[in-house]
Amino acid sequence: MIAAVTLGLAACAGPQAPASTAEAPPAAPRAQTPATPPTPAPALTLKLADLGVQGADPRSGGAPKHLVVLLHGYTQSGAQAYAGVVANLAPRLPNAAFLFPNAPLPQGAGFSWYNFRGDDVEATKAAARDGVIAMVQKVADAYRIPADRIVIAGFSQGGGVALAAATCASPDYKAAVSLAGVVDYGCKKEGGAAANLLFVHNRNDPTVPLARGEAGAESLRTLGYSVSGVEVFEGDRHWPAADGLKRFEDFVVAQLGG
Repeated sequence: MIAAVTLGLAACAGPQAPASTAEAPPAAPRAQTPATPPTPAPALTLKLADLGVQGADPRSGGAPKHLVVLLHGYTQSGAQAYAGVVANLAPRLPNAAFLFPNAPLPQGAGFSWYNFRGDDVEATKAAARDGVIAMVQKVADAYRIPADRIVIAGFSQGGGVALAAATCASPDYKAAVSLAGVVDYGCKKEGGAAANLLFVHNRNDPTVPLARGEAGAESLRTLGYSVSGVEVFEGDRHWPAADGLKRFEDFVVAQLGG
């Protein structure tokens, strides 16, 4: 009986459509989401020249995030002394602005930061230090760059001014470097993060003897700064040897997170 009912239902259903043997159409390809282009750095609308400061704007073309301040030696000029250093550092720190000002006092073919002799030695030293601090603060304020993104370095006479500016600024800069520097003044450490200090000197420097560089490092220790010592490189010129310059450049990059 069950079989008969089943056959009857099949007959009532009418003829059955033949099973299709055609393949299903291929699925449409998934639409590709276009890659989001990287956000460009904000255009640099205020340049160092607009602030009256000699230097090099960031290689990135955007507003600077770091400052590297480079102070020349006695009778030099900023651009003359540091052209090679800036060329080496700019690709490694594309968001850094480089300041290489000329000292305030004409001297020979270049400039001097202060007088070595006379009644106004201390006054001109203080003026050099305060002038550098004011210049750096002006640029830092314009671009809203905090002190922990500022590194300052100086060669010979400029080395002393750089260390004085770094330790007397409030707060300290991130780091400071003496390249065969005449370092004989600074400010006592009184609180906050201390500047990281590096001393680079040629062993046989004929103008600023190594012993003077070591005395400069010791003077910063007495002011409360941690100084591991002078890093000595083989050389007999009054300009850092190639490996000394490399050490300096690597230190700057490391301090600024490059």
